[in-house]
Amino acid sequence: MRMEMKIDAVSCPELATHPHALGLPQQRKKRKVIVVGDSFLRGTEGPICRPDPSHREVSCLPGARIKDIQKNLPTLVRPSDYYPLLVFQVGGDEVATSSPRAMKRDFRALGRLVKGSGAQVVFSSIPPLAGIEEGINRKSQQINSWLRGWCNRQNFGFLDHGMIYRTPGLLATGGASLTQSGRRILGQELAGLIERALN
Repeated sequence: MRMEMKIDAVSCPELATHPHALGLPQQRKKRKVIVVGDSFLRGTEGPICRPDPSHREVSCLPGARIKDIQKNLPTLVRPSDYYPLLVFQVGGDEVATSSPRAMKRDFRALGRLVKGSGAQVVFSSIPPLAGIEEGINRKSQQINSWLRGWCNRQNFGFLDHGMIYRTPGLLATGGASLTQSGRRILGQELAGLIERALN
């Protein structure tokens, strides 16, 4: 069974007349791609990093909220490296407990941090999950709809997971984490995104 994810066009903001919020160098040094996110990324490192292990990194921060990613990002990127692509998979760990208003505020703050860095920036959707209360999934869909439009206005890419993780066998018991098959699919889809964005 072949599963597809949809991605809106990934665009690269023009190198900037405004300051580099992350302090990423304009000189092309060691080229690195970083995928940063919450516990949904756990176990995806193999498919993502295997094609180019010295230039790809997955930073999984279990339980991280959007504002935690924003707070930790300056310590995750090294000023000595060049980051042509930053991918964020975040929001799933807090969708049940945070208000849409707070999450949107935190996404905007993270966007301001990476805007003008010279990197292509992609935000992934919060996947609706099987076995999770439908009210939470509706909130995920509401935030994703806003996130898609906001990414478009900010010239960020948006990766839409669609309903893929509601497929039987991709979620562990309880529905809060991925099975080995689910992790493999997420890793392969993010690795494909990286290949498309860099080529």
